[in-house]
Amino acid sequence: MSDLRRGIWREFFPRKIRHWLVPIGTMGLVGLIGAMLLAMTGVLNLAASTPHPQGWASFLHFAFQRSVAFHSRNLQPPAEINSAALIEKGATHYDRVCSNCHGAPGMGQNPIAMSMRPQPQYLMGSLKDYSPSELFWIVKHGVKYSAMPAWPAGDRDDEVWAMVAFLRAMKSMNYEQYRSITLGAMKRATGAPPALPPGDFRPQPYVIGGTQTAEAAVNFSTPALGFGHSSEIAEIGKSCVACHGTDGRSRASGGIPNIALLNRNQIVRQLDLYRTGVRQSGIMQNVAVQLTPDQIAGLASYYSSQPKVGGAKVRATPAVLALGERIASQGLPDRQVGACASCHGITAAAARAYPGLDGQYPLYLRDQLRLYRSGVRGGDIPANPMPAVAARMTDKEIEAVSLFYASRSLGTAPVRAVDAPVPANP
Repeated sequence: MSDLRRGIWREFFPRKIRHWLVPIGTMGLVGLIGAMLLAMTGVLNLAASTPHPQGWASFLHFAFQRSVAFHSRNLQPPAEINSAALIEKGATHYDRVCSNCHGAPGMGQNPIAMSMRPQPQYLMGSLKDYSPSELFWIVKHGVKYSAMPAWPAGDRDDEVWAMVAFLRAMKSMNYEQYRSITLGAMKRATGAPPALPPGDFRPQPYVIGGTQTAEAAVNFSTPALGFGHSSEIAEIGKSCVACHGTDGRSRASGGIPNIALLNRNQIVRQLDLYRTGVRQSGIMQNVAVQLTPDQIAGLASYYSSQPKVGGAKVRATPAVLALGERIASQGLPDRQVGACASCHGITAAAARAYPGLDGQYPLYLRDQLRLYRSGVRGGDIPANPMPAVAARMTDKEIEAVSLFYASRSLGTAPVRAVDAPVPANP
């Protein structure tokens, strides 16, 4: 190579890195100014009626997949990921909130969702592409620059895993199975699934026009659902009935609480806490913000008047139940954990202030103690002792006391707190 050609080559491609900095910086600045000027002109077409170019859409989806895989790599699903309790806990919320965009078995996608950019994935075709950990990351954190929101209650991992459990089960469901589980709490005591509405529910094809537009207004100050007498509440599985049933006993799997065990004031208070966001729940807040105080009062009166029937099926060894009984009546003196019976149900006055635990589902009791332990729950009452109490308990102890209270029949003599021997200092 001649000296002239070598000089020209070195001029454009210098050996030393510092000689590259000024040209690269200049090019970056020019590009940034150009991008700003282009945005200011308004010529960029950001209309949803114009699809992304195929190459750009593929790149965005690839970046999304790699991001999800990276950030979810160390997440571990809970042991009960395949349990009916978790699957049913996520079912009705998906049907009410998620299916409009992502579709459901035998139902396809909403035409408006198909006109969105980027278009929400049809989950019946894409769920197989994601692991449970990846689904958890997507449901909890959402996706930037899309219509996929983060979970409204960011600390409620138990709710997110419930949604993941349902999504995993949904991919193998048909329409009848989907409707049976999303309306499952409407099952009668016989266990018969709800009757499907009449009509032909085979998927029908439709075409999305390139010029189609849609406008929607959402006003959370106007309640979307109304409540009145019991026959109105019992209609076609809307809102509370779809999860809690017409009798408040919810589903036998135990992921959703039996609210008929609560009194009227307790139900009113919890719905108010959900509505104001003091008590977190991506599922319950979605319902509570749409209720007026009169509707909350009507719901509380209705559900608190239902027969109080414990529906928990408990499988536990005598040793586990004995440990739970000891914690309930004596506490854990070596860790300054008082007896549960000191507050819960020891007198009629206490029952009005503190919820009764007898006959409640063990999975629900366990999850609430874990939420207290992590600090997610408990901020609604000044100096609430529950977070500190739960923080001093192990998983084994939480499980035991939950199973003990769930195993108790309603109407039996309340558990009474007794003085426990304080262990001597070693």
